[in-house]
Amino acid sequence: MAKLNKNTIIGIVAAVIVVVVIAIVVVVINNKPNNGGDNSGTDQNSEIVEDELSIIDVNINYGDYDEMATQAKAIQNGEMTGMVIIVDGIVSHPMSKYSIVEEDENGNKIGTEFFIEGLDEEEYPKDGDRVVITGKVVEKEPLYYVIKTLPDYVEIIEEDEETEEE
Repeated sequence: MAKLNKNTIIGIVAAVIVVVVIAIVVVVINNKPNNGGDNSGTDQNSEIVEDELSIIDVNINYGDYDEMATQAKAIQNGEMTGMVIIVDGIVSHPMSKYSIVEEDENGNKIGTEFFIEGLDEEEYPKDGDRVVITGKVVEKEPLYYVIKTLPDYVEIIEEDEETEEE
């Protein structure tokens, strides 16, 4: 039997360590904990089924700026992925994204983006409309979270007078 020299043994040990480290990384990635609910089927491209919207995890009442600030931060940090949320707020569409927002006494707005599965943006509620949205928090793209809903789960409470006239 051939005798192994010191360099061969070091090489074998180094190779084994690399394989073990790679295996650990793969296991950690595949077993990443879910901090905020059931993460199954929550990406933007998966369809929402109505049954998923029946159990509400969070409810944000109209005019509750502080609660919206707290929950919007949790949504944006990915802490609420998979959770179902009801938000009563104002539609804000200043550019390309639709958001539901609350406004404080100084006119500061805070909110979170939403999208409605199966509707074109022309069919969305108008900027300034007060709506109640029930939706599921999903990862729209890596590390970017929004509320996804269905058309039947968007209720217009009051249309904005300025957008009615347009």
